[in-house]
Amino acid sequence: MPSGLVAAINIPVGDHITAGGFNVDTIYTTIGAAAVVLGLGFYVRRKVTSGVPSRVQVMWEMLIGWASDQVEASLGPQYRQVVPLAVTIFAVVLAANWVEVLPGLFHNTDYAPSPSADVNLCYALGVLVWVGSNVAGIRAKGFGRAAKDFFNPVHFVEHITRPITLALRLFGNIFAGGIMIALLIAIPIYFAPVTVAFTVIWKLFDMGIGVIQAFIFALLTILYYQFSTEEAH
Repeated sequence: MPSGLVAAINIPVGDHITAGGFNVDTIYTTIGAAAVVLGLGFYVRRKVTSGVPSRVQVMWEMLIGWASDQVEASLGPQYRQVVPLAVTIFAVVLAANWVEVLPGLFHNTDYAPSPSADVNLCYALGVLVWVGSNVAGIRAKGFGRAAKDFFNPVHFVEHITRPITLALRLFGNIFAGGIMIALLIAIPIYFAPVTVAFTVIWKLFDMGIGVIQAFIFALLTILYYQFSTEEAH
């Protein structure tokens, strides 16, 4: 059997450390990603200045400014409360996506599986956005009008599938990146120089994909809020 096929077969697709029915590695890496975001947030808060800002402050201000512009253009200034949610989701998803570039800590010693490559986390984020956008729609239109729009036969399937499509879009892209890294690592040792070079290049490319996917998730969060509230104004 060709060595490449053997390598592909031996890759532990969807293999997790479980305890009590939970994927422990996903929980730990998610906590780690959240801790990084919280740490950056507290750091910026402590260092924030009206004078010459630091690079981290400039990054956060650019991110918040982009989200605020998107919300004001599509929803209006009265819906700026979605900005913290969109920015937080972007930061957490980005940190979760970038976990994959670290050395392995769990079942694979060569690469760390990204928590966003576990469909459970993606579904949780999708449901969070779905619930939040529908609550915003109820507040904007009232329960009766929001329920009528939700159960409209033309849009009902679209409404109920939003958390699924939102989750699977993120999961599919990040999971595929992890499989590519695992495939490169599994190449026989006598190709080590080439393997290392391609792995580094792919990890850098994968980091770029992680930024794009985090951006799309945050943008769709804003758009789903718009879809749920737009008929109210």
